[in-house]
Amino acid sequence: MTAFRFCLLEPIKTPLVNKFYDKHKARGRATKADQVWVAYKETEIIAACRVQNQAGLLFLSTLYVDEMWRGQKIASQLLATLTASQKGTVFTFVYQNLIDFYLQNGFNYALTLPNSLQSLFEVYAHRNVVAMHFTRDTVPS
Repeated sequence: MTAFRFCLLEPIKTPLVNKFYDKHKARGRATKADQVWVAYKETEIIAACRVQNQAGLLFLSTLYVDEMWRGQKIASQLLATLTASQKGTVFTFVYQNLIDFYLQNGFNYALTLPNSLQSLFEVYAHRNVVAMHFTRDTVPS
């Protein structure tokens, strides 16, 4: 069994995640202000995501798993690690083909959004996404 490590990356290491994103042509760029969560195998980043502060709200974006490591529940474990450490609701915008994955990982549809996220959602709406959120009471049984 391959051992993976999941952790919050130190802000000084943010360029490593951007190299990972660039290598895989993933959209988005992490900043040192983001919470950057990674999955490692040995010393190699094999998955990453970031939680941004959007006007005081937590916003998950750029969840990406290296194609070579997909199908091993790495994204689910990474989400479980980051959501366990959050005190507030985590919002995200999800492509249609990933809705079931997020539902299985404790996210629910966000029927309304705070104003600051509604404005951001309108920017992304052309990408055919839906708004979702995770709160402690939505953890799957």
